Amino acid sequence: MAQGDHIYCNIYQNGKSLYHHGIDCGNDTVIHYQKNYKQEKDGIILWVSMTEFAKNRKIYIKKYEQCDPPIVVFLRAKRRLGEKNYNIFYNNCEHFAHYCKTGEPSSPQVDNAKKIIGDNGIAVADNVIKSVQSAADQSKKYIHNIHKNIEDTLNFWKNKDDDDSDNGFFTLL
Repeated sequence: MAQGDHIYCNIYQNGKSLYHHGIDCGNDTVIHYQKNYKQEKDGIILWVSMTEFAKNRKIYIKKYEQCDPPIVVFLRAKRRLGEKNYNIFYNNCEHFAHYCKTGEPSSPQVDNAKKIIGDNGIAVADNVIKSVQSAADQSKKYIHNIHKNIEDTLNFWKNKDDDDSDNGFFTLL
């Protein structure tokens, strides 16, 4: 592997063909679009160690018949560090790596899904994901507001208790 290579590894150990993609930066590091599914956070383009990227999985190099020079690839990847526009169907790790290599975003994995469910199916799935994420975000805000209102109410009543001799009100944590 060399700086500017489009690298990828199988996401699953069971041989299913879903792959995670990135750009080899040399010095055993990779720039890639990382999506944090467990904490439901948006994806972000990060520069990480090869070990963190691969997570003990075999790494492959994607071959291109025609692509840009390694320094252009590396600079494209570096320029997008910190980007938070991840979308599984329109701007995922494969789109990112292919863009860095050629200047054009592309994801054969998404293209294969389109062959099965069509463009409309992708659009529907994307809208479902956005709706679920929006509902989750609204729920978090709602829960935060409930907690804040409870805390404000308890503080209000605690401050109203002007007889401190009895130690007879709440102790807030």
